[in-house]
Amino acid sequence: MNVLIAFDKFKGSLSAAEVCRAIASGIQQVDHLIRVVETPIADGGDGTLNILKTDQHFKVQRFDTIDPLGRAINAVYLSNGYTAFIELAEASGIQHLVSSELNILHATTVGTGKLIFEAIQSGHREIVLSIGGSCTNDLGIGILDALGFQFLDKSEERLDPIGANLLEIADIITPESLSPLRWTILCDVENLLYGSNGAAVVYGPQKGATPSDINYLEKASKHFSSLVKNKFDKDISTLKGGGAAGGIAAGLFGLLDNVVIENGFDYVAEKLELKSKIEQADFVITGEGKFDTQSLQGKVVGKMIELCQELNTPVSVVAGAVELSDVERKKLGIKECYALFEMAGSLEDSMKNASKYLKELGYILAKQMSL
Repeated sequence: MNVLIAFDKFKGSLSAAEVCRAIASGIQQVDHLIRVVETPIADGGDGTLNILKTDQHFKVQRFDTIDPLGRAINAVYLSNGYTAFIELAEASGIQHLVSSELNILHATTVGTGKLIFEAIQSGHREIVLSIGGSCTNDLGIGILDALGFQFLDKSEERLDPIGANLLEIADIITPESLSPLRWTILCDVENLLYGSNGAAVVYGPQKGATPSDINYLEKASKHFSSLVKNKFDKDISTLKGGGAAGGIAAGLFGLLDNVVIENGFDYVAEKLELKSKIEQADFVITGEGKFDTQSLQGKVVGKMIELCQELNTPVSVVAGAVELSDVERKKLGIKECYALFEMAGSLEDSMKNASKYLKELGYILAKQMSL
């Protein structure tokens, strides 16, 4: 029997590779003749760079930049000479801040912009930017500022590129020269820039936003969208995925040329030849930290389930927590669905001892396969 194990990370607990290894070790306790293929995967969110690192053609480049609050840090990107693969979370990720430092109105993506600018100066002609894991809602003006754009108020004074200043922007000055590039933005959600399913409403609270912050960012996003429409003749208000990572996809799409927004899972899956691996498998096990309705909107688990259904391959899901009802799971055609939280009894235990519980579930699933 051939078993494919394809997992995203369990955020705050284990990397995607560690999750795959734990499940595999549990399976092999039952039967060493089961052929296990471990395939850590990502969907364009934080952790994507770690998955792409496995390609031997990529070189790791290190560069001094700043974190979301302007503190000096060292970050990396990947290069194959022509294309630079940059992960937003490397410089502008929420992992750089403790909870008391979260400040959605003042956190900036300038640090990511500095990485991108360095990659351009080094001769790269394509930027692949994965945008998950941010703590910002600056609509990407931090990145754009680092690339030479200027955001001016009514007095034609240059504004700091932070969310708190979005509503004050009266004009946008483009750089005199910007090297012709191809931009690919890897996105793991389909949210619009603003509205009930927008950047601030959906993701603001986890970035420390208060209700008044969210109301401000809604107004500011509509204002910025109107500016872009008037000056660049692009409508970013209806852009699918435009609300990802605090509106970065919308901002870059609106102000830059040759920008393509792609589903991050589809991009990574193609690199890893995932469809071929599913075709060769008799059984697939997949999962992520939380399995909920957002998992079905372009993230790893939902996409894996779709592929398995398309190829008629049985699939089971293992997650840290499961928030879908039995009826919802049944509609998806999942064979089995397990939550570490239910085994552990507490969130802390399930995260601290995730590897142990994953091995146990690997053992259980292998027993079921053997029946």
